[in-house]
Amino acid sequence: MIIEGRYLMLTEFLIKQSQKPSGLIGRVITKIWSFYFKKLSLWAIKQTTISDNYRILEIGYGGGSTIKNLLALNKNLEIHGIDISKESYRTAQRVHSDSIRKGSVQLKIGNVENMPYQNNYFDRIFAIQTHIFWKDIKKSFQEVYRVLSSNSTLIIASEKEKIHYHMTDYRTSHEFSQLLTSIGFSKIEEKQNRNWILYIVYK
Repeated sequence: MIIEGRYLMLTEFLIKQSQKPSGLIGRVITKIWSFYFKKLSLWAIKQTTISDNYRILEIGYGGGSTIKNLLALNKNLEIHGIDISKESYRTAQRVHSDSIRKGSVQLKIGNVENMPYQNNYFDRIFAIQTHIFWKDIKKSFQEVYRVLSSNSTLIIASEKEKIHYHMTDYRTSHEFSQLLTSIGFSKIEEKQNRNWILYIVYK
């Protein structure tokens, strides 16, 4: 019973760190994320077209790997990132210090439910392995809809098993698509492979 209790405590602690990294453990987790989700990030970026001078937002930038992949496109992009974790902010600031100084990357600490961006601003929004942790998922996607410009695209990508593990509602593609269309999104396309699932969501 003692071992089981400690295991549950450890599991709960690691889940909280995944949601909002903090302290030394959080610092380690953000570095692991940058390596672990690199391929998922690249796959997600390849599923959409990105033109020169696009305004792009990543929700939950973690260690900054997706931002790094976007910068590598050399498209003169205006890249923004918002993350609830101060540790993620510190890590991504160190990784992208040059781009931040040049003004091509702008990072903020904040919550997806209330983002400090103007209406209809972004051409592309990425949420990679993050929507599964959003507390109020409907309110969060309403806010995403607000800041996404007309005829633009939201890319959502995640490991399949993490959706089933972390989410109690909207686990199936049908339920998830119904939620997004009820908010106002016009079209949802789904792609998947053995381990990952991705939604291309059009405003």
